[in-house]
Amino acid sequence: GFPTYDSTETHGFGKLSDTLDLYDPAAPSVTKEDSPCCKQCSSPQNKYHSVDAKHGHCGETCLQDSNFWLFKIFEPNLTKSDSDTPCSDLGFPTYDSTETHGFGKLSDTLDLYDPVAPAVVV
Repeated sequence: GFPTYDSTETHGFGKLSDTLDLYDPAAPSVTKEDSPCCKQCSSPQNKYHSVDAKHGHCGETCLQDSNFWLFKIFEPNLTKSDSDTPCSDLGFPTYDSTETHGFGKLSDTLDLYDPVAPAVVV
């Protein structure tokens, strides 16, 4: 939860005061893997995907349907997939990396895929 010391403060006055240490929450983390995690999902998980146009990736992950609503808050484009290759189906066929976003129970591991590179005409 809150591992980083921030400061010490005293609240109140006189006999109705208390001194406490304040701690900051852990920063969300991103870790990378070298091989895909989410080619196929095992029950009770299902395949979900999201296209992140801002960063030029499509992500695939395995989630339990009951957790979809929670991750949808952080990833508005998150969609339940109709195939095992949704990113490739959407024009993102090239595996880039596998990342874990978040921390603790609010973390998810996903495979990132890049779009087809435009042809270079010389």
